[in-house]
Amino acid sequence: MCTAFTSLAALSRDDDTRWRMLASQRPTSAALVDLVWVRSWLEAFAPVEPVLLATRDDGRLVGLAVLQRLVESHGRPVRVLQSLTNDESFRFDFLSPEGRSDILEQMWHVLCATPRWDVIRLQHLPEGSPTLSAALTVARERGWRALVRETFLTPWRPLYPPASWDEGLTRKFKSNLRRRERRLGELGAVRCDIARGGRPLERALEAFYQLEARGWKGQSGSAVAQRPQVKRFYDRLVERAAADGGIWIPMLTLSDSPIAAQVLRVSGRTMFGLKTAYDEAYARYGPGQVLTSRVIRYGLDHGMEALDLMAGNATYKADWARRFRPHYELLLFAPSLAGRCAYWVRYGMREQVKKLPGAVRLARWLRIRRRGQ
Repeated sequence: MCTAFTSLAALSRDDDTRWRMLASQRPTSAALVDLVWVRSWLEAFAPVEPVLLATRDDGRLVGLAVLQRLVESHGRPVRVLQSLTNDESFRFDFLSPEGRSDILEQMWHVLCATPRWDVIRLQHLPEGSPTLSAALTVARERGWRALVRETFLTPWRPLYPPASWDEGLTRKFKSNLRRRERRLGELGAVRCDIARGGRPLERALEAFYQLEARGWKGQSGSAVAQRPQVKRFYDRLVERAAADGGIWIPMLTLSDSPIAAQVLRVSGRTMFGLKTAYDEAYARYGPGQVLTSRVIRYGLDHGMEALDLMAGNATYKADWARRFRPHYELLLFAPSLAGRCAYWVRYGMREQVKKLPGAVRLARWLRIRRRGQ
């Protein structure tokens, strides 16, 4: 078994096929680490120095990690190897066959033995990630300091037939949904269409962009259509994923006018919620929640087993959740002068203070006092 750095251009068609297979071994992360996602992300955001690490067994691809190398300044330049994550990519993992911790540990040994970075930072590793456990094992062996911090607490909803679409929802929430649907129906004909490919998908994506830009995101300049790199990413993602039905765009219309839309990444039997937009003129009717209820019913009818609402635990997501998935940031600091300095300058003092008796209570008391002033 051999692990070495490579590039996307050096991968063969067989490697691409193996990449897809390896991604399927990470069902909670596959949608954000598969070939379609990574190629779209790299083309759109163009990191200065992408880093691809591959493990092969008898020539066959059995392990893969795609990262990026950055240089940051914390009083002095710090060389960072980071996951392929940003505001549009909120889950990450290394790829390997199920149960092959030896492959992941070999990959980590290669990363930790490479003197090109002072810090390794992986963001948004899902709970239970074998990437995280392998990293901690190798870090202890090689003397790297490890720091693990929680990032997202992500709501998700299993859809196991023959469960009813509203199973587990509170009585109040179900009552509000029924009332909102009824009141929308009094304004005109309400319909939900789900575009899954071809021209309907292209039109639905454009309608989503327009709907989002008319709301508060458009006013703040943060709508997808106003950020060229982000728009390029979603354009590329939809173009690539449409071929195998990997993108769905549900649209709620009122008298044929869009009032809510979502962008879903579909992988295996899971729907991953990437983006939501709604017409704020209809905010009192909760069009986004009405649309989610239709998506869940559609998913059940089409064999889906989960709706993963991705990223943070916002109220409009948590209302649907039956479970929550914690995510973690892993920081590894090299056993070198630069690595130790990077730890102490930014994290060390804070982490050590937390260990002092009463430190957490004191920090909480100080925050309360500041708010009251």
